[in-house]
Amino acid sequence: MEERSSEHHLSGYFTGIFPTMYSHDDVNTPIRSPCIPNLLVFFIVCSILMHIVDMVLDYNIAIQYLLDDKITYFAWTICIIIIPSLINVIVSKRMQCHEKETHPPMDNLDRGKISRLIIKSKLCFVVAVMLQLAPVLHYYDTLTYALQTRKCEKSRDHIGAKRNYIKMLREDQDVALLRVFECFLEAAPQQILQLTLVLRHYNEINVQFVHQVASIISSLGSMGWAMASYHRSIRLAQPDKSNISYIGTTFQFLWHFFITVARILSLSVIASIWPIYTVICCILHWISMSIWIVIDSHGISEFCKDYSRPPHVKPKFTERIYSTLFATVIGIVYIFVYFNTVDSNTFWKHIFFYTLCFFENIACNAVWGYTSLPEIKSIWYFKVCLISCALSFFLGIAAMIIYYTMFHPSKK
Repeated sequence: MEERSSEHHLSGYFTGIFPTMYSHDDVNTPIRSPCIPNLLVFFIVCSILMHIVDMVLDYNIAIQYLLDDKITYFAWTICIIIIPSLINVIVSKRMQCHEKETHPPMDNLDRGKISRLIIKSKLCFVVAVMLQLAPVLHYYDTLTYALQTRKCEKSRDHIGAKRNYIKMLREDQDVALLRVFECFLEAAPQQILQLTLVLRHYNEINVQFVHQVASIISSLGSMGWAMASYHRSIRLAQPDKSNISYIGTTFQFLWHFFITVARILSLSVIASIWPIYTVICCILHWISMSIWIVIDSHGISEFCKDYSRPPHVKPKFTERIYSTLFATVIGIVYIFVYFNTVDSNTFWKHIFFYTLCFFENIACNAVWGYTSLPEIKSIWYFKVCLISCALSFFLGIAAMIIYYTMFHPSKK
């Protein structure tokens, strides 16, 4: 289960975690053949469309609550949409500044990146937050570089093709990290909220129930898509690492998907009866995980570093504050899945984290099953939820073991 500088690392910016193996414009770097198949272009377009559909469905359920005069539910839904989007836009803005400091744009194509709109004006910043555009803008830049690579290959401009291919890989790393943040800062909490409301107020299948289910399903699909693309993209960007096979990607997807489903179901069932205590427990879990990340945060410190200062000087107070804040953002991801932030053996970390999650899940389901009212226990979904929580968790662990023992690239 050893995992070294492979798939669970942050973006290519984070020196020491995910070392960049080439310069932004180093066309002499020996990389893989810059081949852009039609399937890759199709996946990028599908990612943009899925993100838009997910956003529309989330706003749709918020509007439904507003029309039904459920102002509290409307406010919670909007907050879960806006706050993660704000965090993503801030991280995207920092990515742009970091790239400008370390790899100044060398051509007009770089200066014309649409994702740079986020840092150009306050209006663009606000629009990007409201419409959750941070990943979409980076997806668009990824698609632009991919098409430019194909264009250069057709004209036999191999240097231009390699330059655009490298830029595409770097942009793909950015959007992969942003999608993971959106996945666990917005999609997962959105599912917990909607599932909790369904469990608390389920009477019959009506229009609002259909909208809630549509929001849950879209978030699950978006989450699965984000995790599957994330692991492949950061492997692809490392020329000294073997790519993950399609079968390996499938098992990685199943691993994180089932673990996340188990966590979401467990938190939703307990939140349906004790919402305040559930929030308090999640906050305690988040704080403990954030402290764990801060203890060993070399890569995060690099990301938040001020590159206008000499590299050997100690970080400023503001840099430490930014590093801590960014660690707390990653700590939210730890509520649902393990997300490695340092290049090291993860065997014992996985054992500790998933053992903790297992006992938390068992506690949530045991308390829900013991304290639920008789009318709740007689509803069809009661046993389904209990069985699904346990089964989903063990399926996720089984997929993780199969991946590491049979399909991890180090096994090749």
